[in-house]
Amino acid sequence: MRSSFLTSMGMFVLGACATVAVQSSAATTTSEAGEQAGEAAPTAAAPVEASLAGVRALGDAPQAVAPNGKATVTHLAMGDNAYLGLLRMDGGGAVPVHRDETEEYIHVLEGGGVITIDGQQHEVGGGATIYMPAGAEVSYQNGDAEMVAIQVFAGPGPSAKYSKWAAPSE
Repeated sequence: MRSSFLTSMGMFVLGACATVAVQSSAATTTSEAGEQAGEAAPTAAAPVEASLAGVRALGDAPQAVAPNGKATVTHLAMGDNAYLGLLRMDGGGAVPVHRDETEEYIHVLEGGGVITIDGQQHEVGGGATIYMPAGAEVSYQNGDAEMVAIQVFAGPGPSAKYSKWAAPSE
């Protein structure tokens, strides 16, 4: 069971990365777009130092705590084309309405609640995989139990929100 889950997650992450790689190679770069318009290209601040190629133990991955203290994210990996995090949210926690510029995927490991994507409500629980298209209007209301999930952004940009979160207290 665990082996098939890990295999599925590996294929899931590789699929997200491949999708972004294809999209990236087909698109005009920000730098080229800025040069064509005669303007300097905007730069995006990296919220977390991009991961170096290699392996990182879960205990060595940096963490951040939401300003309200109801959620933590562990930054598992981040490159130029994807972000992978482990998200934990206390029972009763919520994510306000927002939009991210890239696709987002969440695989719920434990707990659950109600996610609203472009006005459509979906009850989710352990084992559910959620897909949110780029630009979708999204909000989430957690149930009574802690929610634990794997989070993937198809591009690291949306993870910049975590730079406003604090380091966990020792």
